[in-house]
Amino acid sequence: MPINSELEKRIMTTNDAGLIAILLEKLIDNFKSCKVCIERKAYGELMDINNNSRDIFGEIIFQFSGNDEISSRIREIILYVNKLITEGEYKKDISYYDTSIKVLSPMVEGFQKLEVKDTPKAVAGITYGKGNLGEYSLKEERSFKA
Repeated sequence: MPINSELEKRIMTTNDAGLIAILLEKLIDNFKSCKVCIERKAYGELMDINNNSRDIFGEIIFQFSGNDEISSRIREIILYVNKLITEGEYKKDISYYDTSIKVLSPMVEGFQKLEVKDTPKAVAGITYGKGNLGEYSLKEERSFKA
C-alpha cells in the first residue's frame, strides 16, 4: 500500500505536466513488464498489459488533442510507440519494448522537469458531503504583527 499512497499523494499535489509524467512513467513500467512476460511466455498477461498501455495512450492523445505543433508531435510519438508495442506483442520480441522505452524516456524527463518547475503553491480539493459538493483550498500561512 505505501506505493499506492505515494502515487495518490503525488497525483493530488502535482500539476498538469506531472500528471502526464505519471502516465508516461506507467507506460515505461508496462513495457518493462511486457519484456518479462515475453521471457516467461505469459502471452495473455502481455496482451492485458498492452491493452492497459493503449488506454493510457488514449488519455495522452485526448490531453494533446489540440491543433498546435507540440500536440501534433506528441500524438505522432504515441501512435509510433503503439505500433511498436503491437509489433512486439505479435512477434513476441523484446526489442520493440526496448525501443519504446528509449522513445518515451526523454518525454518523461521533460514532463518531470515541467512538473518540478510549475509545482502549485496551493492545494485545491473537493469535499463530498451528503447531497452537497463543496470546494476548499489550503492557502499559504501568513504572519500577523501585533
